[in-house]
Amino acid sequence: MRRPRIWVALGLLLVAAGCAPAPTPPPGPDPGTDAGLLPLRATRGTDAGLFDSAGRQVTLRGTNFNQLGDYFVTDPRLPTVASLDDADWDDAQAMGFNVIRLVTTWSAWEPERGRYDLAYADRVRDAVEQANAHGMYVLVDLHQDAWSKFVYSPIDHVCPTGWQRTRGWDGAPEWATFTDGEETCSPDGKRETSPAVRRAWINFYANRDGIRDAFGDLWYFIASRFAGDPGVAGFDLLNEPGLGSSFDYSASALSSAYADAIANIRAAERDHAPGAPSHPIFFEPVFGGFPLIPFDFSTDDNLVFAPHTYAESFDDIAGFLDFSLEGYRTAADAYRTPVFLGEYGAYRGDEFNRKWASRVHRLVDRLGYVGDTWWQWEQACGDPHNTSYPLSEEEVLRRLPGCADARSIQACPTRPYPRATPGRLTALEAEPCGSGPITFSGSTTAPGTADVWFPSDSVEPPAVTGAGITSVSARAVPGGWRVAAVVNGSYTVSIG
Repeated sequence: MRRPRIWVALGLLLVAAGCAPAPTPPPGPDPGTDAGLLPLRATRGTDAGLFDSAGRQVTLRGTNFNQLGDYFVTDPRLPTVASLDDADWDDAQAMGFNVIRLVTTWSAWEPERGRYDLAYADRVRDAVEQANAHGMYVLVDLHQDAWSKFVYSPIDHVCPTGWQRTRGWDGAPEWATFTDGEETCSPDGKRETSPAVRRAWINFYANRDGIRDAFGDLWYFIASRFAGDPGVAGFDLLNEPGLGSSFDYSASALSSAYADAIANIRAAERDHAPGAPSHPIFFEPVFGGFPLIPFDFSTDDNLVFAPHTYAESFDDIAGFLDFSLEGYRTAADAYRTPVFLGEYGAYRGDEFNRKWASRVHRLVDRLGYVGDTWWQWEQACGDPHNTSYPLSEEEVLRRLPGCADARSIQACPTRPYPRATPGRLTALEAEPCGSGPITFSGSTTAPGTADVWFPSDSVEPPAVTGAGITSVSARAVPGGWRVAAVVNGSYTVSIG
């Protein structure tokens, strides 16, 4: 989970973003709403977007599942993650989601150097299959927070005066964690400011003992498992990459690490599914720093910029949420890529959270984001996001009764949206929280079917009006309705 910081000189690195024309979305027969999940591809250019193999623009809406994450254990009696079971998939489907951002962890993929855990890989495969069976893509996320669960302050460690002890989080395996004996406590209580965490990132960026190469090798392994799989929306290279010695050095080194990982992913796809479509690759900026990195796009166009925001969720800086999301839009325009909001969430009170989430939803619709996934579906009683460190025996006993029910913590979890629209989506305005009206416009050179999710508890189908529509059908599904509108030319669809 990301806490916001104000960027410095948003446009400083704009000139570093390369340019390439956006290819025309591929033609193909329109599958309608019942033909399963089609391969996705991102396009770059002045009109960047995310499209399926039928040429429809796709909007991805969903949540983060962290049940496969490998987290620091504060107390062995408190589980760090919830179980992933049929109820999760059924409930997510009933919210109309078409994507799950699936948290996976390097320490679980490769607990020993050069030995990948095939049982863990099978768990990830099973999650992908379950999601696909419920009509949802999976975005495979390689997650980390504060570098690793192996960076923390021992219980008997004495912090410098005024500093605070830190708990571990998640990410790299122990063999890839080099802190060089730096202080594990934090001067301001924030997990990323511990000198040990900073040193671990410095050593990663410097490729200490080849660990950055190992990161790229891991992506070859992951991509080889899902090469040619249309049910995988893409690969999220690294969650919230940390700050090393400086912003500019971290950005440059991260760019190189990304380039190597992308090359490995493409090699794995060629080796294991020759001729099959490649997957979109989602990339994030340096945590707390510039939204841009000096990235070379000359070898790959199938990319999506995927930042996070918690602006005004943890702070009280008026207007920061708008600034955050508009700034990311500007960064994506400089990259000439689509932009996807990988995480967002508010954690104050029901009224505040609802208003905050509604603002996020209106902004991403207006700014043309290609989707969003809120944080997080379930939070277990021992999740590092949900616990202090160290815990007293009294605190452990107080938490134990609630451990059986991991809770969903996001306000406004569902709202209407177009899952796929023929041609190009040009405008979208929708109820930002729950059931309500939606209107979107687009343009297509050939007839196609717009697939729309409309949450509702009504037994009557929603009313559909607009222009450029040749036929409409609606079918009841858990949680609402799937509306199929065949459109052509310039069209507008309103549902309510």
